[in-house]
Amino acid sequence: MLQWIANTLVRAAWYILIPGVLAVLIGYVLAKLRFKGREAVFLYLLSSLVLPSIVFNIATFVMMVRWPLAGGNDLFGQGGTGFLNEWPALLLPGLVNAYFIFLFRQSFVTIPADFEEAARVDGAGTLRCLFTIYLPMLKPVLTVFVIFQFVAMWNDFVWPLLVSRGNEAIWVLSVAFQFLTGSGNLTGLPSTVTFSPFTLAAAMVATLPLVLLYLVLQRYFIEGVAGFALKG
Repeated sequence: MLQWIANTLVRAAWYILIPGVLAVLIGYVLAKLRFKGREAVFLYLLSSLVLPSIVFNIATFVMMVRWPLAGGNDLFGQGGTGFLNEWPALLLPGLVNAYFIFLFRQSFVTIPADFEEAARVDGAGTLRCLFTIYLPMLKPVLTVFVIFQFVAMWNDFVWPLLVSRGNEAIWVLSVAFQFLTGSGNLTGLPSTVTFSPFTLAAAMVATLPLVLLYLVLQRYFIEGVAGFALKG
């Protein structure tokens, strides 16, 4: 159980850190930097939100299985299992999140450029302006991002089930609970019989971290959602 909790927390931390950094950087570029094709790039990212992410599961699954030189595959992705039942299949897909790029881009747009111009007069570079001026102002939005992403990764079930069901060592909680509640291994009961005490205990373990996270970050979460709604 502790191993599965650790796996879930590692995956949640990874998908908060990497997509968060990418969303902040890309959002800043699309909001504050002027270059040819900027609006076209933004519209392309928005168009990817039209389709639900589950539509891409089959193509992404094939990509993970046919990854060259991984899991016994040759250079052309044939002959092995690629990243199936391995950590990269849980960590690589979805690192660029168009929704959060849109969220940060709209937040950057609402901040006046006067702050950055004053900092540049004092000799600040682009990264310093981003991390010392903009990010402190975006603390509520960052909190919303952390809560949304943590909840999404904590509850994620379909993709981990597809790519990790054959390797118990990398299961996340959602997959582990599904197998445990349906197998009867813990109680000796047939798999068709639901053991309510274990099911309720599993639900408590799965729900408690989300409740605690929201209680800790509640103030920033409300500020971020309300502020984004008013400004949008």
